[in-house]
Amino acid sequence: MSILSIKNASTGYGNKQVLFDVSLDVEKGDTVLLVGLNGSGKSTLLKLIYGLVDVWQGSVEYNGELFHSIEKKTPTHTLLSKGIQYVPQKNELFDDASVLENLQFSLLHLNSKKESTKRIEEVMEDIPLLKERRKQIAGRLSGGERKILALGMVMVNRPTLLLYDEPLAGLSEDNIPEMLTMLSRIQEMGTTIIIVEHHVVEMMQFADKTYGMRLGHITSESLSSLSEIKNILI
Repeated sequence: MSILSIKNASTGYGNKQVLFDVSLDVEKGDTVLLVGLNGSGKSTLLKLIYGLVDVWQGSVEYNGELFHSIEKKTPTHTLLSKGIQYVPQKNELFDDASVLENLQFSLLHLNSKKESTKRIEEVMEDIPLLKERRKQIAGRLSGGERKILALGMVMVNRPTLLLYDEPLAGLSEDNIPEMLTMLSRIQEMGTTIIIVEHHVVEMMQFADKTYGMRLGHITSESLSSLSEIKNILI
């Protein structure tokens, strides 16, 4: 069953069109990897799903419900309440707040201190780094630590659909295995994930389907080999 259905969607910025007649169905619980050169429309597709750019043509449906079209745009707070989360490449943290406070802020929509505390404690047990750094100001974290905190903020929210732009970008070789382990845990929650990532070899092990994008189009059916993916990246 498709949890997400994008039908003949087009969009862009100002007068510049970026996506052209894109259609994509994502099955519940699948991890989908989007690959392509810079400027191919991958990040814009995530923004379209999350309602950060307007639909010029077509539609976006979630669990059979129309979310975005020319006539309708579902607000971000409604998407959050439906379990949809978007993590941009430049992770948006509260730099003047501590690690713990960032986790707390990400759960304000729950309106339950008891449930928030329970979830944060569980994630800190799963991610010892966050427990060690709980009092540290987020603005003083390294790039890799910021990425891990951003993913911790995802995990406490237990999303049903996660849109993740470049989770491995800027990470050191030491931090990549920990990030991949955390992504595995999110998969184990049954979360449907759409990932944009240039570290193709590392991410292919997680993907149920891999789609190539070129010049605003999804180029083909799911890619099954590294050689097919390399052809997209030429």
